[in-house]
Amino acid sequence: MKDYLYAIIMGRTRGVIPTLLLGLLAPLSYLYAVVVKTRGWLYSCGILKQKRLPCTVISVGNIVAGGTGKTPTVIWISKYLQSEGFQVGVLLRGYRRTDHHSVSVVSDGKRILISATESGDEAGMISSKLPGVPVVVGSDRYAAGLEVIRIWGHTNGALILDDGFQRRQLARDLDILTVDSTQPFGTGKLLPAGTLREPKTALRRTDVLLLTRTDLTTEPINFGRFVQEKQIFQTRHQPTRLYQLSTGEEYGLDLLKGQCILAVCGIGNPEAFVGTLHQLEPKAVELLAFPDHHRYSLTDLNDISSTVREVGADIIVTTEKDSQKLEDFAVQTEFLPPESVQFFVLGVELEITTNPEALKQRLKQVVAEPKSGLKGVKD
Repeated sequence: MKDYLYAIIMGRTRGVIPTLLLGLLAPLSYLYAVVVKTRGWLYSCGILKQKRLPCTVISVGNIVAGGTGKTPTVIWISKYLQSEGFQVGVLLRGYRRTDHHSVSVVSDGKRILISATESGDEAGMISSKLPGVPVVVGSDRYAAGLEVIRIWGHTNGALILDDGFQRRQLARDLDILTVDSTQPFGTGKLLPAGTLREPKTALRRTDVLLLTRTDLTTEPINFGRFVQEKQIFQTRHQPTRLYQLSTGEEYGLDLLKGQCILAVCGIGNPEAFVGTLHQLEPKAVELLAFPDHHRYSLTDLNDISSTVREVGADIIVTTEKDSQKLEDFAVQTEFLPPESVQFFVLGVELEITTNPEALKQRLKQVVAEPKSGLKGVKD
């Protein structure tokens, strides 16, 4: 039902019933706005208290439901701080995870302890791409942070809070907001009738704005007066590797040139994935999109096979996020397309295209600042 409503909100499902449902959801958006604004006011006035961990906390978030590039940003920040000699840990909610412990250690920095299905696809992907970085999931980010500190054995590191902008229970030293340049404010309406998690006024709370996928559009973004005196950086999703889903064998990106590609994904902004593929000069790209965080089934694999034949695809390409859930099927060749049509994964990394040194300096400065310990925490 949730996936059906999301398709209606995004305009992918149209008709009389979807129109009626949107009309019913509109009043709920007004109620949601009242709740969000009241909660924000309570935090601003100090009535609702934040907990503070005795280490640096950097939040990466957004104000639009769906993919804005948070995960590549978390990975980029973590790799950079690692390269500068800082200890790093990542905290996530673990969306759609099957391990329902309050706090679960996905990786202790030495080895991955639970599967991507148990931890959630984003946590699984981050763990695989960040060796040496503890990754912990849990709805209580404060408790998750204490677990990382226990793994470190000290408090001199930096915790990266994935999807943390609305998680105001945990104090942070730097708020980074990712904004997808191809759809900066989603549908323009608040949940549940739209995709905005918060009104535009929430932009005032951020310290740094990262505009993602700026290479896929030339349209300027009207932030109004809400981002005055904020640091703003432009970024792009740079394709870096292409590998076969079943074997992990690496291929050059030029393999996609002149090919008819079937793009298969279950992410928040599938059109952006198509845009990235077009930059690699294929003959054509056909999209088979599933809901965000989709858990693939054998029926889905058969649908992929059927679509390959319908569109005459030469090759299938999916995202690294989706590969976490598709690789379990990769060995079941009876459910995969014919041998002549191979299944590949496209790896991307965030690239800061405007003044990256200023962002690096800001991150180093925040992590190096002395912390005053556990503020607002009861023993």
